[in-house]
Amino acid sequence: MDGRRLLLVGTYTPDSDPAGEGAGIYRVWFDPMTGEMADGGVAARTPGPSFLAFHEDPPTVYAVNERAEGTVAAFRVDGQARLTELGSAPTGGGSPCHVLAVDSRLTVANYANGVATVYGLGKDGTLIAGAAEFANTGSGPVTGRQEGPHAHSAAAPDERHVLVADLGTDELRVIRDGEQVGAVSLPPGTGPRHTAVAGEYLYVAGELDSRVHVLRWDPGTGTAEHLGSVHATGEEAAGDNFPAEILTNGDHVYVSNRGADTISTFAVRDGGARLEHVANAPAGGPWPRNFTVVRGHREEPDHLVVAAQNGDSLASLLLDPDTGVPADTGHRLGVPVPVCVLPVPITRIRRAEGS
Repeated sequence: MDGRRLLLVGTYTPDSDPAGEGAGIYRVWFDPMTGEMADGGVAARTPGPSFLAFHEDPPTVYAVNERAEGTVAAFRVDGQARLTELGSAPTGGGSPCHVLAVDSRLTVANYANGVATVYGLGKDGTLIAGAAEFANTGSGPVTGRQEGPHAHSAAAPDERHVLVADLGTDELRVIRDGEQVGAVSLPPGTGPRHTAVAGEYLYVAGELDSRVHVLRWDPGTGTAEHLGSVHATGEEAAGDNFPAEILTNGDHVYVSNRGADTISTFAVRDGGARLEHVANAPAGGPWPRNFTVVRGHREEPDHLVVAAQNGDSLASLLLDPDTGVPADTGHRLGVPVPVCVLPVPITRIRRAEGS
């Protein structure tokens, strides 16, 4: 077997809401030395898999089906990078847009009605019947976007808690041991979209205020202290720029900026309590939605792979080992309406199979 990495790419499809020209989940092979990408074909035909999550034991991929009546589907992954559907379940709401797999639970965020749904996972990776649904109330000041709750993502800061970013209410809703126990408030108009966890620190991408918020998480109390925020592009851009994904890699935080069409790099300062804007780099395509870090092994460099939703393409960016700033490799791969990029540890799957 070669050393290429497996990436799975989620797209919008003709039967999703919003609709797109994708066919489902695509298979992409990534060369970690050069950043080149190769088309591996359609791995699974499923409606609107706009966000994907991986669970290693057993190797399973979960995909939301973003439609008016949302569902989530489970797929077994084998050493040949084939996906076999294990089943699906309703998500308890419309427009599911994020899924998180941690230990024996799966959390789905439904944007339309703000419901967060938590499923138990069977030992075979299937969804256990009797999911718990957590609704919310409230609103925010941004007209047309914050008329009510809009659950947008879930993150796990520790073993007991899940934090649901609610774009509509400017909160991180706290679920502990299967119960919704409170919320962490963010400044009005933040529009929290995604959360990156780095030890005791949380970095939240504000879609509506175009800022990155820094919080210190306390697992004992299930609360967080808001420490401050920085502009997502290094300058005021609310209303023109809409941050989407946020990820950490070592001492850096990265944010995709839809509107500016850049990836912003932030250096972590004061042990994590402060972010310093370092640079904006071209994202490699218009409307960079989701992206992932492909970490190099041994002499391999680190890369970002960016889903340019409105460019129908993936772009690979090389991370400078000293500054952490991404630079365009020039490599592109055409994929219709790509909105999520998920790395899957295919080498470990093959080893476990003995192949």
